[in-house]
Amino acid sequence: MPTPDPLDAAAPVATIDLDAIAANAARLRTRLHGGADLLAAVKADAYGHGLLPVARTLAATGVRWFGVATPHEVRTLRDGGVAGRILVFGPLPAPALPPLLPRGVDLSVATTDDVAAVADAAAPLRAAGELREDVPLHVAIDTGMGRIGPPPDGVAAVARAAADLEGVRLEGVWTHFARADEADPAPTDAQHAAYLAALDALAADGLTPTLAHAANSAATLAHPATHHDLVRPGIALYGHAPAPDLADAAADLTPALTLDAPVTFVKDVPAGTAVSYGHAWTAPRATRIATVRLGYADGYPRAASNLGDAHLPGGGAARVVGRVCMDQLMLDVGDADLEPGDRVTLLAGAGPAGAATLAARLGTIPYELLARVGPRVVRRYRGGGSPSSGDAPG
Repeated sequence: MPTPDPLDAAAPVATIDLDAIAANAARLRTRLHGGADLLAAVKADAYGHGLLPVARTLAATGVRWFGVATPHEVRTLRDGGVAGRILVFGPLPAPALPPLLPRGVDLSVATTDDVAAVADAAAPLRAAGELREDVPLHVAIDTGMGRIGPPPDGVAAVARAAADLEGVRLEGVWTHFARADEADPAPTDAQHAAYLAALDALAADGLTPTLAHAANSAATLAHPATHHDLVRPGIALYGHAPAPDLADAAADLTPALTLDAPVTFVKDVPAGTAVSYGHAWTAPRATRIATVRLGYADGYPRAASNLGDAHLPGGGAARVVGRVCMDQLMLDVGDADLEPGDRVTLLAGAGPAGAATLAARLGTIPYELLARVGPRVVRRYRGGGSPSSGDAPG
């Protein structure tokens, strides 16, 4: 076990339970319908949990597919020894392709120009012996998300190019659901029907992809008919429901990340004391204020000013008061017995500091809170074969 860095005592720490992530993957696998495989969305530093530790843990459990958003994420996984298949979720610009293709990657394409760019990048690599297989392409269909891909009636040209151009192959056809996390299934059913119709039309034209995939976390939990060949869960892997309507469906999942930070200063203040920038909070009574070494530069939202809560080490909760600063925030801890060096929890799986609770207060989603945990926050890992003191900041 490595020696803990003494500087970490002054830092916010995100503790990630890799065994929880592995268990969540196993529980999701038990729900897969019709022989579907699981693609783990590990983009955005595995939703703030740490790209390499998470991917390595999942690979050790048998996960064979990983989903990313950027070329740098591909490079990090490959340089870190992750050998599974990696799908980039969005089209990439032509200059990014030549250094990426030899690493082995599945690419999303949305236009015939995207397909041509990959084929053009592949040609000299094949001639030089650096690329021995056709590049697998996954054609995105826009069935209602409004993000990437042609509408269903425009997908044939892209799929035909992927099937016919040298150096590439038609591997997948996929879509993404916009409202699968809602209680009403109708919007998702409509998107799925459009997707199925597009697959049927492609098949009639002699274009049958190896893989069909559509299901995000919400559809994995609530829409088994959409599972097809792959499902692509993200937030569910990390133990959170995609939305309040799916809290019951995600009840067996375990949140994997806890964020705590040290108290740096404690003082008793009289009623009427104003706190932080703009004096946006004034003590309504005599109380105790604890300053904590965590701020919006670490990913704790400034919007949580006067709205966030912390779990205190002795039990109970305390409200974030005054405006969250870049590096610090303040808590109204009442008469709690705190001193500098004590650590408080600002983001947890449940309770007043639960990610879902805070997200609801801020009008956002747990995804954002987790993905924003910044590089100044030390990550420590439990389980998954990792040491208890993990990667340094970031």
